[in-house]
Amino acid sequence: MTPGVHTITQAAYLADCCPVPSLSSGMAAILCTQSPRHAWYAHPRLNPQYVTEEDTKFDRGTAAHESLLGGENRIVTVEADDWRTKAAREQRDAIRAQGKLPLLARHSESVQKMVEIAKQAINSCEDLKGYGLDAGKAEQTLIWEGQGVWMRARPDWMANDRKLILDYKSTSGSAEPNAWVRTMLGMTGEIQPAFYLLGNGMTGGPEDARFVFLVQENEPPYACSFVGMPPAFLDLGARKVEHAVRLWKQCMTTGQWPAYQNRIAWAEPPEWATAQWEEREIRDFHF
Repeated sequence: MTPGVHTITQAAYLADCCPVPSLSSGMAAILCTQSPRHAWYAHPRLNPQYVTEEDTKFDRGTAAHESLLGGENRIVTVEADDWRTKAAREQRDAIRAQGKLPLLARHSESVQKMVEIAKQAINSCEDLKGYGLDAGKAEQTLIWEGQGVWMRARPDWMANDRKLILDYKSTSGSAEPNAWVRTMLGMTGEIQPAFYLLGNGMTGGPEDARFVFLVQENEPPYACSFVGMPPAFLDLGARKVEHAVRLWKQCMTTGQWPAYQNRIAWAEPPEWATAQWEEREIRDFHF
């Protein structure tokens, strides 16, 4: 497949549709938090024994994501109380095998409520004026080549003028922006915005494009927030993406995908832990 913007199925995207094994934001995160060996293991075209891992638990957020922004209608309702019976599990697994999402009928109402609230949040957000969901497309695939590395990305939603990329995240925790940013940083969430904006620019998108997370709690009242990525976050993400690109190129060129260094690592205590203990030392002797 050639560089540019394409409309393909999610299955084709996940299988990696590039001429050679390509780097995605997920692979970049693995390179930055684990090792090249972990990235090799998780890549469908590098690991000959790669098997897709399906999450067997119900994920209300996944269903809401598909209903709100999914480029394909992949939800199939199953008339069962839960997945405990053999018949229900067989039906669930058959639906998954077709690349679709099984959803228990009793969860349909809550998913519909999540989607309704998310749409209201988008339509009433002053900062997104002019960017309703009908002003863009969901799940387009970006493919590009840079520094000798093929890369791919699949934004949840991208405006027709390509000045806005919206990514939907559901959470079992808080969608309050500051609280969620702390969670995001723990998941190297700064890599995805930088990677997607890079792909947007490399495939003809504008330089002033914005990346915004739509975060929604997956329990009532299904509250939403919008979290934008300021320059400091994007700069950090861009540095990590650059590191991942160089590392990916080196591994692809040499055919070597090392794991962690086989040496003793002498861990340093984080600054906050030292400061916390020093405060305790002072406090205990002032009574």
